[in-house]
Amino acid sequence: MKHLLLFAALLIGITAFGQVKVIQGNSDPLFSLAKKPVFTSFSTSTADYFLIRRRENMAKINQLIVADKGGNITFNKDIWIKTGFINNSFQLQQLVVIGNTPIAFVENFNKTDGKSTLVACTIREDGKVNETGVEVGSLPQTRLLSPVDWYICLTPDKKHIAVIGQPVHEKDSPDLFKYFILDENLKQLSTGEFSFAGKAKRIEIYNFLASDKGDLYILSEDFDKTYKYPTLYKYTTGGQATIIPIMMADPDQKNFNYTSTVNPAGELVIAGYVQKKKTFSMGDTQTTGTWLFNSAKINEVKTFNFDKPVTNLTARNIVYNGNTFYLVGEQYKAERQLSSGSSMQHLGMDESFDYSHNDIMVTGFSADGAKKFDMPLSRNPWVSHDLDQQYMVSSGLINGKLALIYNDQYGKYFDEKSYKNYKLPVAVLITNDGLMEAPIPFAKELDVKVSTYTLYPQFFSSNGGQISVLAGNNSSVKPIVFK
Repeated sequence: MKHLLLFAALLIGITAFGQVKVIQGNSDPLFSLAKKPVFTSFSTSTADYFLIRRRENMAKINQLIVADKGGNITFNKDIWIKTGFINNSFQLQQLVVIGNTPIAFVENFNKTDGKSTLVACTIREDGKVNETGVEVGSLPQTRLLSPVDWYICLTPDKKHIAVIGQPVHEKDSPDLFKYFILDENLKQLSTGEFSFAGKAKRIEIYNFLASDKGDLYILSEDFDKTYKYPTLYKYTTGGQATIIPIMMADPDQKNFNYTSTVNPAGELVIAGYVQKKKTFSMGDTQTTGTWLFNSAKINEVKTFNFDKPVTNLTARNIVYNGNTFYLVGEQYKAERQLSSGSSMQHLGMDESFDYSHNDIMVTGFSADGAKKFDMPLSRNPWVSHDLDQQYMVSSGLINGKLALIYNDQYGKYFDEKSYKNYKLPVAVLITNDGLMEAPIPFAKELDVKVSTYTLYPQFFSSNGGQISVLAGNNSSVKPIVFK
């Protein structure tokens, strides 16, 4: 009876999801999973760009995969530069796609000149970064071990690049940042300097975002006796620099974790989960609700309670859809495994982790920041060691609805015991009113019983009503397009 009800629900879901299609692209070699990869994606009207930064044998590897809207890979290379020498070194800082062109931002430290210079360079067909490009700006630097830091981001309109340079810190003095705003042709539109009075210590930057208007948002973290909380360093186009501690009004609550984005109005929005201070521990964490901050209301941090606590919630994404936006999270835990056998582990270079992924949580908010609903989604618990890209969740918009794509257990949807433990890609759509259709499995479309490819939802790009997700086997990769 249970399976009959499940199949009935799936038929309802298939009817509602009739407009969702899945397309497999071509496969390409040069792909391998990595421990704790740093992932960024960019989406344009013609292509999706996946940048995967990983570490191999102590070297930093930047792999760029480009796929057209049909899921066909058109570029798949490791991006590399000549690193130069100690006193004249080059380092790839960031890769940003502006227009339809990937641009590599390369820092050159030159001891003879006494400065760090940031240059924007194009990438050749073989993956090599061109050695000449457009100079963005420079800051004084005389020692390699006392570095200048550069931060680069694309604005939400995807037509401007914002850059800030953080100088070598001088004791008991505020950092004097330099900023540069570039158009899609890398032409400099504006530049200037700013600092934050009263902040004599170096600002540790965890994220940098910018609005279409050129407002700059620097996210850092500070400590209040027993826990850390985010601090926003905001610089507006009018020349105002503001420091905004983002703390709960209730002294018994703390910001557990969070994610951030710039909304369509150009405001920084941060959303995450709440934990009671007295329940803080190194083990499982009980999140009691959500919290929300909007940079337009600098003295307000909203909090909303769950009906009951949820274990180990981690914020993953914020998705905007007209008059509603969603906070997408999942029950997730990473436990470092201690070992006395590797000297690299003592240096933190070869850390080993056990991961667990469980249910998904979606919270809907109205445009003014009022909570509309909490929606938990049940999925099969997954446990892995070191590599867990296949157990993440990707999220975006398809046909005007929030779409979640993830791997679930085959036996949860089909009564075939031989395949019950297989990973089955599924999609769920949620409306702005909080209505969720039944999950639709893609067993037939993706040939999950015989295919050697596994969906890796950590690596996704979302834009224009479709979500592109990478899938891979032991040696190659291909995109899967959901639309």
